[in-house]
Amino acid sequence: MSGAAGWLDRRTGWRDFFRRHFTEARLPVGSDSWLSLGWVLVFAFALQIATGMLLLLYFVPAPEQAFESVGRIMSEVPYGWFVRLIHSHAANWMVLGLFVHLFHTALSGSYKAPRELTWITGCLLLLMVLGMALSGYILPWSQLSYWATTVVTASFRYVPFVGQELVEWVRGGELVGAPTFRRAFMAHVALLPAGLALVLVFHLALARRAGPAPPPVRGRTSSGTAPGAGIPFHPRFVLKHGIQIVLFLMLVFATVFFAPHLFSPLESFLAADPFDTPPNVKPEWYLLWAYQLPRMVPERLSLVLQGVAVTGLFALPFLDRGPARHPLDRPAATAAVLLALVALVVLTVLGYLA
Repeated sequence: MSGAAGWLDRRTGWRDFFRRHFTEARLPVGSDSWLSLGWVLVFAFALQIATGMLLLLYFVPAPEQAFESVGRIMSEVPYGWFVRLIHSHAANWMVLGLFVHLFHTALSGSYKAPRELTWITGCLLLLMVLGMALSGYILPWSQLSYWATTVVTASFRYVPFVGQELVEWVRGGELVGAPTFRRAFMAHVALLPAGLALVLVFHLALARRAGPAPPPVRGRTSSGTAPGAGIPFHPRFVLKHGIQIVLFLMLVFATVFFAPHLFSPLESFLAADPFDTPPNVKPEWYLLWAYQLPRMVPERLSLVLQGVAVTGLFALPFLDRGPARHPLDRPAATAAVLLALVALVVLTVLGYLA
């Protein structure tokens, strides 16, 4: 084994890479915040890929048989219910973890130079994960899948000039149907996972190159650590990330065993019926804010507000370019982030209660 490791090291240099980026790496003191969930989210994505591959062994990707195949997975396939519930619950907790990670990064000013590209790729990952979650809940082809997809895709008609064409392109026709299902399946199992994996690798490489930002201190603008200073990546960071992953798994297992229907409304237990519109259909909780906003303001204005919010999210490092990172040293940026957080929570709660 020693000879094989040496042969491989002479051709890849893995020992030097492991030493520089693992055993001898030093990170800023205080940068190992419990709210920094990056590696937990990486683990959650890997868990989604693993459980999704297992589900594909028994899932039938056809709208006429999809709902029945999900029923067989839940009732006939050994431990199929366990794998499917882990896949569903871990996806929901991953989305929540992404929001926590995003707002923690924004409030701590960790998007500032030299980490602008890290922030931008992180925002792109958030949109891609939301796309994966959206395409995923279409696939069981239940009443929730069908009618929530109808509601979500109908909102595209408010896009200026090309709204109706965009709706028909996303649906594959005028109405939600088999072409919509095929598009969702392709996006969920091929297009989005591949794209997300590529962006994730780039995001991690950028984060590793710049290093984690130290905690913001009032009146200070430091964004790094001196060579040889700081705390060791191993075992300090490794242990803390390991504990975070264990806690994440405990949360997923707790909801799987004790609240299996937490993310499953009644409509998800009924097969899709285009001729039976259930009352008060809503999208998943992570899209309730986008569902509620057009109910409070004119539809076109809501689309403009959403576009401004997403654009501002990506442009945040270029709008807040000062060296200060402490929230009290940049009141305008902090107020904007807190206002966005409050608006997101309030709209989500109102959408849930509506």
